[in-house]
Amino acid sequence: MKTNFFENITALNVPGKWNLAIHTDEQGQFTVSALFTALHNADNATKGIPPLLLKGTAPELDEGFFETITQPVQQTAGLYNNLNAYYKELEKARLASKIEQDKKHKNNPKPKPATGAAGDSDIEIGEPQPNKEEKRKAYVQAMIKINELNAACKYEEALALLPSATDYPEKEAELKIKLADLTRKRDQMAQALSLFNS
Repeated sequence: MKTNFFENITALNVPGKWNLAIHTDEQGQFTVSALFTALHNADNATKGIPPLLLKGTAPELDEGFFETITQPVQQTAGLYNNLNAYYKELEKARLASKIEQDKKHKNNPKPKPATGAAGDSDIEIGEPQPNKEEKRKAYVQAMIKINELNAACKYEEALALLPSATDYPEKEAELKIKLADLTRKRDQMAQALSLFNS
């Protein structure tokens, strides 16, 4: 028996993952749950997208299944693509900002120290050093918020707040461990939700 089911999926031109569940009852009625997710999902909010539910007889579903799902699936794929593009551009902007800050500091070196009559360095004139206590407080506050988000299973938001190791080189090991832990939990949650929805 030949079907063109997979050719029809290919014709949709939306790469991703399909979770299909089919239920039949004694009267020959079908209930089909179809959930499409993109290959690269950037946002946990998209996990709330419900599956499409279709009900009907076998001939009705053979006739109208793809006509019914085409537009919603393409809209869902567009949403995933827009979110992924947004997060990529956001990350580029964040990196560009950091790069610009680093360039600014390199291009504006400290002025040479003023010298006294004997030529000795008496005072240093230049931009003030960043307050280490303020920087430490900002790091502690960020980590408290990250731990709260972690406890609430909001791993994507926690990852977005994670300080950069370049800003806190003395905390690099701790930040790498936290990054790995949050990433692992986010991926496990995504996998669990995927299995639950299948």
